[in-house]
Amino acid sequence: MSKIWNHLTPSRMLAFMIVGTVIFVLYIYFSIGIDRIVIVGRSLDVYAFAFYFGLSFLMMLIVMLLWTLSWGYLLKALTIKVGLKKLFLYYNGADFIDRFVPSPGVVGEFARAYFVDKDTSMGYGVLISAGITNRIISYAVVVVGFSLGILYLIVTQTLPFFASGLLLTVWLGAVILFAVLSFVSLKENAANTLISGLTRIVKALRIKSNLDGFLKKTYDFLFSFHEGFKFYRANPYYIIAPVILASASFVLNYVVYVLVFYALGLQSLPVDFYIVVYLLAGAIQDGLAAFSVGGLEILLTNIFILYNIPPATSGVAAVTVRIVTFYFPLILGYIFLQVIGVKNIWAVKPPLEQEMQ
Repeated sequence: MSKIWNHLTPSRMLAFMIVGTVIFVLYIYFSIGIDRIVIVGRSLDVYAFAFYFGLSFLMMLIVMLLWTLSWGYLLKALTIKVGLKKLFLYYNGADFIDRFVPSPGVVGEFARAYFVDKDTSMGYGVLISAGITNRIISYAVVVVGFSLGILYLIVTQTLPFFASGLLLTVWLGAVILFAVLSFVSLKENAANTLISGLTRIVKALRIKSNLDGFLKKTYDFLFSFHEGFKFYRANPYYIIAPVILASASFVLNYVVYVLVFYALGLQSLPVDFYIVVYLLAGAIQDGLAAFSVGGLEILLTNIFILYNIPPATSGVAAVTVRIVTFYFPLILGYIFLQVIGVKNIWAVKPPLEQEMQ
């Protein structure tokens, strides 16, 4: 992981975001036309836009607070006491890193453990256990929500052909990730089993590079999932509140998308439209982080067009959705890092790597 951490520098990730933005602007310019975008802006009901758009930001803040509270309850179960204000700063400051680095939230958990340890000196092992458990709960909620959403689309026969393959692929990826995490967390010898399988694959592919160090670090990382989950597995009542909070954040995040389209005067869109957009946008955004910039906007624009929303309005909608769901938390996260006093988070090694050295 250290190689990934060192290569994905802020300047490089920012360069990816700039390139993605330029590509999207060029797409808008040549495919839709800037003049049409301007016309859409002028035709908006300013008061309705301000009301619903402002409400979407407020809803996003509530979602971020629910994420924080879920993590906070798990820390509290370990008798780790940190004020809500600090928890909010720590959680969403680390969320900035998650939105930069495509690592399914893993790097962010390291950063959160680092921040809390500076306040409490509880040790990374204990702190990472709460982060790992919170991550598993989040994935469980996502898998259930994703499954229910796709089931609704199938039952109501509104699963769009153009998005069916991508939706099912993303759903399968989420299920596999959750299954692996659950397997590692619950089964005693899971780390050994997975490393043995990985070793056999490496040998079958005849990869000659010395991977002993990589395999050892991977084993230690997987083993930490199992050890971290032990306390909560023995005391399952401690995860009830986090499950409820994570579920509420999932639903309210969906509401954010509804509010954004209401702000644009699109108040009669069907439920299946929001489900498709929410599931695809959320999954791609979380999976690709900064690499989603530009490409996801183009994808969303085309999905909106396929739902018979005018091209110019679709382009504006794609940007508006991303402002609220991606750039707003990203900017807040950066500000929070400065408030915490972290000038260069990339100078801090992930806690798990520090322990392994």
